[in-house]
Amino acid sequence: MTVNFEDVFQRAPTPTMVLDRNLVFVAANASYLNLFNLTEDDLLGKYVFDAFPESEDRVQAMTDVFQRTFVEGTSTIAEIPFRIDVNGVTKEQWWTATQVAITDEASGQDYLIQYTENVTERVKLRNLREAMLAELQHRIGNIFTVVSAISRQTGRVAKDVPDFLKRFDQRLTSLIKVNKELSGQRVEFDKLGDVIMHQLSVHAAHSMDRVAINGPDFPLSMLQSQAASMAVHELATNAIKYGALSNAEGEIDVSWELLPGDACRLIWRETGPITPSNGSGAGYGTMLLTTILPNQLDGVAQQEFGEGSFTYTLEIGTR
Repeated sequence: MTVNFEDVFQRAPTPTMVLDRNLVFVAANASYLNLFNLTEDDLLGKYVFDAFPESEDRVQAMTDVFQRTFVEGTSTIAEIPFRIDVNGVTKEQWWTATQVAITDEASGQDYLIQYTENVTERVKLRNLREAMLAELQHRIGNIFTVVSAISRQTGRVAKDVPDFLKRFDQRLTSLIKVNKELSGQRVEFDKLGDVIMHQLSVHAAHSMDRVAINGPDFPLSMLQSQAASMAVHELATNAIKYGALSNAEGEIDVSWELLPGDACRLIWRETGPITPSNGSGAGYGTMLLTTILPNQLDGVAQQEFGEGSFTYTLEIGTR
């Protein structure tokens, strides 16, 4: 049986390209062209860094890898960051590229074959885990404040000591479950509304009459669910420490709306007596809410403090 290797190359699902000894494109399969939204005319016969301009340092580093491949036979460039247009939206992705050198026996020409693997989810998951470890240290500082607040909230509604102990034990059990989830165990919820309700049912169990939650169904991946849980957990903890849940008068309104491109905008708004210490300091909690978690969710975030109010806006999937 004769194998049409050109057809196999073009149909291969892995983005693959071929360079000659001068690092000029001689072939690229359909998966590679589709990845960058290019045609063969855009690449074939062009020097690789004319087709894909890079910084001088990066050109030198990658050239060294390519030339070393011709000598050693194989090489790998792990987790290369790229900003790639996906359905009209620029997304940050990470790819691992493997290079293999071959020699055409008929012509004696050397070629470099590169095939790539999208490792974006792997990189994001690792970054999220690293963020969670740092967040754990931050959370330890908050946990005693939360437990103290839970005891005060429970004491206001308990009928007697046995009732207090029963309610308090239930709240602590729920809090332990939340912390296990945020420490890397699987989050049980795959919709934004369920994540929000789950977190607030723990932190505001006796204050839900002062909490409004409203929004359409918005599905989350496992990675998104974990990041969203961390965001709502941080917001709820802050509300207990010095926000709307630190007193008997504050209110929380949580709403979200769908945006084009399978995206979403979440708005968390607190009103009422809010301690001035709920300010715009650049502590770890602020960095978590405004930088780390939005990056994990391919979005942006901002927070605003007003007279007797606090508003946090988080977009998911807009970047």
